[in-house]
Amino acid sequence: WNVIYVWSLVLTSLVLWLGRALWELSRLKLGTVFEDILFTVVDILLCTVLNGLSWYCVVKRLGFCGRAGYLVWTLIYVFLSIGRLQTITWSQWFLFYILMLIPAGYMILALIQLYRSSRPGLLT
Repeated sequence: WNVIYVWSLVLTSLVLWLGRALWELSRLKLGTVFEDILFTVVDILLCTVLNGLSWYCVVKRLGFCGRAGYLVWTLIYVFLSIGRLQTITWSQWFLFYILMLIPAGYMILALIQLYRSSRPGLLT
């Protein structure tokens, strides 16, 4: 689900950027286009690095800190999802981010299951 989340992030960000860029270019707002490019690139890079780190910590290191690690990554994905939902209130263009809630929801559920199935006090 992590890979699907990253691909949905890239796809939705690029579709969103393309739609906004065409709209802004039609109104000759060139400065806003460059701001959107910067925001999109930073957003994609930051979330891709964060998802790579989460994959490493959860899959390769078994939560990195055991149960606490699963709980921390669950909270990170919850807050990322809340942040995406907040952007929907800004503009109709951000409705594409609803697509990202599907893989994020599955990752949150999987992390909760990993947290519940791991032994308390187990640090790896």
